[in-house]
Amino acid sequence: MNKSFKLGIDWHGVLDAVPEIISFLAKAVIAQGGEVHIITGMTWTPLCIDKLKELDIPFTHSFSIFDYHREIGTEIIGHHVKFNIPKIDDDVWDRTKGDYCRDHEITLHIDDTQIYNNNFTTPFARLWTHNNAPKGEHKDNRHLN
Repeated sequence: MNKSFKLGIDWHGVLDAVPEIISFLAKAVIAQGGEVHIITGMTWTPLCIDKLKELDIPFTHSFSIFDYHREIGTEIIGHHVKFNIPKIDDDVWDRTKGDYCRDHEITLHIDDTQIYNNNFTTPFARLWTHNNAPKGEHKDNRHLN
């Protein structure tokens, strides 16, 4: 295999749910010359980098669904009451991770939101933590199954 391994990691429900495992995987991928893409819905701020350092999770790339759609001017269709942010079409939001992973040739993406799999054409792994922790408040109700 001549291409480097590219690992996509969701933040909420994956990276924050099992940080020790993600730290190990990220270090192993980077040590072998691969890439680690942190792919999240939240806006990317310096606090994100600080938290990743605190969790000892290295990464090579980051992608924010929220920031991406703001930058490209995606049509706002309302206001998301739960998250207090502008709301875009659910289908547009849900396909963004799959599009990113396809466009960046991600070898494997790990996520806890099963509905995103419907929009992937590259390998997608649904993480089941089995730690009995409830889904975080960051989850939209339509992403809870």
